[in-house]
Amino acid sequence: MKNTVTFGGISAAPGTRSTGWCPVPGTTQRLPVTVINGSGEGMSVLITSAIHGCEYPSIEAVFELAESLDPARVKGQIVFVNPVNVEGFLQRRPYIVPADGKNLNRLFPPDPEGTAGDRIAWVLTEEFMKKVDFHIDTHGGDIPETQPSYVYYPGISDFPEALRISEEAAGYVLHAKYRIRSRATNHAYTYSGILGIPSLELELGECTRWSREETDQYLENITNVLKYLKVLPGEPVRRKIPAKQITEGVYLDADCAGRWYPSVGRDDAVHAGEKIGEIRDFFGKTLKEYFAEYDGEVLMVVATLAVNEGDPIIAYGR
Repeated sequence: MKNTVTFGGISAAPGTRSTGWCPVPGTTQRLPVTVINGSGEGMSVLITSAIHGCEYPSIEAVFELAESLDPARVKGQIVFVNPVNVEGFLQRRPYIVPADGKNLNRLFPPDPEGTAGDRIAWVLTEEFMKKVDFHIDTHGGDIPETQPSYVYYPGISDFPEALRISEEAAGYVLHAKYRIRSRATNHAYTYSGILGIPSLELELGECTRWSREETDQYLENITNVLKYLKVLPGEPVRRKIPAKQITEGVYLDADCAGRWYPSVGRDDAVHAGEKIGEIRDFFGKTLKEYFAEYDGEVLMVVATLAVNEGDPIIAYGR
């Protein structure tokens, strides 16, 4: 017989949906949580969104899914934490947790004694990530970012089965130009992989804009993965043409503040030694030029003129 389940202090009996707030100890932060405890046995899946608070197609899609799913159709549990970065969402702040200026998706493994972002990451890990069988983290182009759609899956873990399942699940993301095996370890989804929990990070949308079409594409992506996991009924659909595989990437941050001028666009290829952008000061002096290390394809380009030191500016991979 199925039992009542609890995530972040929010409990749901079999066949029901419960909502509530999970506090983050030592801060004024709290996480909005929806727990759907299905009527049948199955996996537990965590779906997170708004770790970066302005990536709207994913945020809206996760809101709609959490509000509309019928628990009677679910086998296992689906746990939604959205928005994870509540202040970033409400204040329309790209990248960071406003309380401490930290990028929440760089704070894993978390520090329970750290500042607000660290403690959010710790609660997310202890109350949610460690209690599920699969983690889907959803993103998209933040305020300054123009990018194609892609799906990341973890590439580093002492749990090879988690890596295998993650890679296989990535094949069921229908709207993605690229499929990227990540070598990062400090993101939410890659840390799930390190813990032995299969995971994906989905990216769709750019420059904060969102539309009905993008939201529906995101819903189709998530729903198809949930069917692959047998948490939702129905047969999952595999892409007829697989997303292009990327196994190596370069992610560049600005070395200084100023005006950013990319030399390539979202859908361009880059070539070894080619200039891909520069930063100028307020009087036209070039402060820093950037050149491609190898032949590859653009994964993200910042489209805003203003840039601060440490901000992401461009990414490419092969």
